[in-house]
Amino acid sequence: MTYTTLEAGLRRLVIGLADQDIKVGQGFSYDGGVLVADDVAEIGFASIVCLAQNVSTQLGMGGLGYRLEIGAANPVFPLHAVPEGDAPLFMAAAPFVTDVFMNDVRECRHDLALLFERAARVLDPAFALASHTTYATGPVLAHASVSDLQHPGLGR
Repeated sequence: MTYTTLEAGLRRLVIGLADQDIKVGQGFSYDGGVLVADDVAEIGFASIVCLAQNVSTQLGMGGLGYRLEIGAANPVFPLHAVPEGDAPLFMAAAPFVTDVFMNDVRECRHDLALLFERAARVLDPAFALASHTTYATGPVLAHASVSDLQHPGLGR
């Protein structure tokens, strides 16, 4: 399997999971804006891979074959998942991506910047949005309820 094939499959998985949540009124937000499923995958992919690889490694299953680094924005956050070595099979990576989605992504649904912060802390435990970026999670987003993000018809 190539990384292109693996990444395309993992992105489709994230899009599908996000779309299911959106269709039942469990929306996602970033920087005050409501996201569609494709946006969740695009903005969150590197963070999801970082967290999934961390879980996989902690469980003794090895990594997902990515070198993770903080650099220039990609596309929004400066976290990069750079393919390295042989790509694992989709079925070996998908359970970890699903676990991260069901836990971390859902916990950060009110502002995906928090997902990035969580992933960046895997690489640098002292990382904080407030001190390492100009992004600020406002009190409105930090305390938003699920009903604040419900928008019927946002599913694909």
